[in-house]
Amino acid sequence: MKKIVIIFSVLLIALSSVLVQCKKNNLELNGSASEAEFTYQIIPLQDSLPFAYTVSFTSASKEALQYQWDFGDNSALSSLKNPVHQYSIGGEYIVKLITVGTNGNSTISKRIFVVDACQNDFFNKLTGCNNFVWTWSTDADAIKVLSPDGSQVFFAGAATGCQVDDLYTFFADGKLEYDAKGQTFDVQAGYSCQAPKANAQKYKVVSKPGQLPEIILDNVVAGGSKPFIGTTDLVDNNKYTVASYTDTKMTLRGILTGTGGQRLEIKLKKVVTLTLADINLLLNGGSSKAWRLDPTPGANAIIVGTESNPAQYFGGGLIDPCQIDDRYTFSVGNTVAYNAAGSTFNGGNIAPNYNCGADRSYNASYVFGPVTGGVAGIATIQLPSAPPAIFIGTTDVPTENMYRIISITSNSMVLRAGNGSGTVFQFKFIL
Repeated sequence: MKKIVIIFSVLLIALSSVLVQCKKNNLELNGSASEAEFTYQIIPLQDSLPFAYTVSFTSASKEALQYQWDFGDNSALSSLKNPVHQYSIGGEYIVKLITVGTNGNSTISKRIFVVDACQNDFFNKLTGCNNFVWTWSTDADAIKVLSPDGSQVFFAGAATGCQVDDLYTFFADGKLEYDAKGQTFDVQAGYSCQAPKANAQKYKVVSKPGQLPEIILDNVVAGGSKPFIGTTDLVDNNKYTVASYTDTKMTLRGILTGTGGQRLEIKLKKVVTLTLADINLLLNGGSSKAWRLDPTPGANAIIVGTESNPAQYFGGGLIDPCQIDDRYTFSVGNTVAYNAAGSTFNGGNIAPNYNCGADRSYNASYVFGPVTGGVAGIATIQLPSAPPAIFIGTTDVPTENMYRIISITSNSMVLRAGNGSGTVFQFKFIL
C-alpha cells in the first residue's frame, strides 16, 4: 500500500511540473515580434536666426514595448516613444529606431535632411555659414535720411573718413564684431571722429516668409553705449530692416529714434580680400577690358570732394551725353586706351568748361601697384604726364594723375583720383 501511495505521489508531482512548464511556454509565446516604424516633422525653434531646427519624431511601431532612438549626430540615445531632438547644425543624418516587443525586436533606419540658419538665403549671404566681413559702400549716397514714407530725402552723402574703414563681422553663431580701425564717427559727439565706441556683441536675424529680413542687435552694456550698424544714430528697437541685398551688397533701413518715423538708410558692401594679381586680372580680364562710366540714373558715376567725404563738393548726377560712349580699355602689359568716340567732355580746366569738346583719345602705359600712405584703396593706377593730355573720367582730375581702385568686381569698378591730400574725384565704372 505504501508503495502505491509513493508511486501516485510521484505521478502527481510530475504532472504538476508539466502543467507549470506548459504555462511558462504559453506566457513566452503570447504576443508577436515588434515592427519598428516612425514619422518625423522638422520645425524651427523660433523665427529668428541663427537657430537650430528641431525634429519631432513619432513612433508608428506595432507591438512595441521599448524604444531606442539613435539620432545620427553622436548625441545620447533616447528611450522615449515620441522624442523631440534638436540638431546643432544642418545636414544629412541617418536616424535609427530599435523597438522591443514581447517576442523580439525590430530595427528601422531613415535618412533625413535637417536645415538650419544657413539654408536661409539672406543669412547665408550675410555670414557664409562661417563669417563675412562688411564695410561701408563707396556710393555717394551710402548714408540717407528720409521722411517716414520715403518720399523726401533730408540727407544723402558718402561715408566720412573715419567711417569708411569700419568693419562689421557677422558670425554664423550670432556673434558680431565691430572694428572701428582706431576711430568711430560719433553722431552723439557732434558728428566727429572719436575713440572707438563699444558695440553689440551679438545679433539675430528675423526672417519670415513674405517679409523683408531684419537684423536686431543686442543691447550694449559697456559704458552705456547703444548698438549700431554704420552710423551711431539711435534706431528704434536696435532693428535694421534689410531693404535689399545681393552676394556683395546690402542696404539697411532703421527708424531714427525720436524723429516721428524718419528713416535711416545705409549701404554696406562685403569685404573681399584680393591680391594685386587678382585685381589686375579683374581690371584687364586677362587680355583687355573696356570700361565706361555708369550712365544709370541715380548711379552718381562722378562725385567730387575730399578724402574724408568724397561727395562733399559735388554729389553726382547724370553724366553728359558725350561721356556715355567713352571707353577706357585696360590691357595686359599695363596699357590703357581712351576712345572718346568723337568728343570729350571738358572739365573745369578746359574752355568751354563743362561742355563737350574736341576728341582727346589717347593710348598710354601706366604703373600698376599697391596703395601706400594709409589712404583708401586696394591698388593704384599711375598715369604718366599730367591731365588733360592723359586722364581717366574727367579732364580736371588732380595733377598727380594717380587713381586708386577702391573696389572692383568682374563687371564694376570704383576709381578715386587723387592721393588723398586734397580734392578727390571718384568714378563708378561698369562694362
